[in-house]
Amino acid sequence: MLVKTIRKPGEAGTRKLLARFGDRLVCVRYRYDPIQHKRYKTAEVIVAEEDWLPPPEPEVQAEPQQSLQRRHVGVRIDYRERDLRQKVSAAGGAWSQRERLWRVAPEVVERLGLHSRVVRG
Repeated sequence: MLVKTIRKPGEAGTRKLLARFGDRLVCVRYRYDPIQHKRYKTAEVIVAEEDWLPPPEPEVQAEPQQSLQRRHVGVRIDYRERDLRQKVSAAGGAWSQRERLWRVAPEVVERLGLHSRVVRG
């Protein structure tokens, strides 16, 4: 169905529904069914109201995302080394598709003994 017109309460074509639903009427839509050659008039009505508080906004990081990446180092792990990839992932490592290597914190390199796999530059 196609929606061709949306009317606000009080506009032409909404007065009878406004009299019926009052302040609960949000809008009136005219929908068209090209297959059955019909026009439908629908009403959006408020049926319940309750208090709501929006969730708190996420805290903004003081440091830009790029500096976070600078604190991580690139580590080369072969695709076939599934166990090692799982360990790195579990330790918070993230695969970088663009760089084609894993990004991990230096502590992870130390803990898992990945010094020989660190990519410089």
